Amino acid sequence: MSNSATTGYGKISLITFFAWVIILSLIAEVCIVTGGPDWMYFVLMWIPAFSAIVASAFSLKENKEKFSLKSFLFRLWIRKCRIHYILLAVLIPLIYLLIPYMIYWKTHPDNFGYTGVAFPVVLKDCLPMMVVGILPNVISAMGEEIGWRGYMLPALTERSNHIKALIATGLFWACWHLPLLAFGDYMAGAPVWYKLPAFVLCILPVGIIIGGLTYMSNSVWPAAFLHAAHNNFDQAVFGVITRGDDMMYYVSETGFLTIICAWVIAIIMIVKIKDIETCGDCGEMSTCEKLEMITGNNEEALKRLKG
Repeated sequence: MSNSATTGYGKISLITFFAWVIILSLIAEVCIVTGGPDWMYFVLMWIPAFSAIVASAFSLKENKEKFSLKSFLFRLWIRKCRIHYILLAVLIPLIYLLIPYMIYWKTHPDNFGYTGVAFPVVLKDCLPMMVVGILPNVISAMGEEIGWRGYMLPALTERSNHIKALIATGLFWACWHLPLLAFGDYMAGAPVWYKLPAFVLCILPVGIIIGGLTYMSNSVWPAAFLHAAHNNFDQAVFGVITRGDDMMYYVSETGFLTIICAWVIAIIMIVKIKDIETCGDCGEMSTCEKLEMITGNNEEALKRLKG
């Protein structure tokens, strides 16, 4: 999006988003680390979406736009997308998570729950959960992604550029988890001094990947599916069949093998994103079918893109 465009996400709106998401998240995280109920995790994951909805309402007021449910959903990037982006969203975390786990299982066979078991048996046991487990995770992941990739990413893109916005959003998303790592049971198995920087180094590239897929698909749905697949594969499948006191140094969201794999894909994504031509600089805006799909013929959105 061209920096010369009139800001569609106003200053008050952006401040509102950060204020709500930080304050409410800290309250929820305190409840969790002090022994609160498990459903607080679900509440925490929907705080970004709630904050984005409130902030978007302020945007409408700032821009003096009339409320329309369709345009409001478009503002939060809740849009249709092609199915291959959903499939790609499921495949990508399988690559950067499974490769590290396979290396760990190969080098630490005693820590693999299926050592000596035929591959068809392993597949029979794990595949159903790998597929079915994604769907319930989408519900909670969507709460985060509406906030991070549906609101924060495009809002920051208006004020900088695609790459800077990807990095800033991914970094904020990673740091948002840190109180649970430092004071809670999240990612147990590694000392705090190690898992905090390792987690950021792992989740930052994942955030770049998710954000890049959001740019490519013009929708938040692939982001939600990638997030859901990531959580499902790591926490409900691969992590369950793996043991070992040192596994957190190799795999999952603090393992150096995962960090390497995630950054390889993130760098590829950055290269692709650099090739994106901003709509505001394009000479074919009036005839672009993709732009029509993105904006939904919203005149205000077109004005902001043209500058």
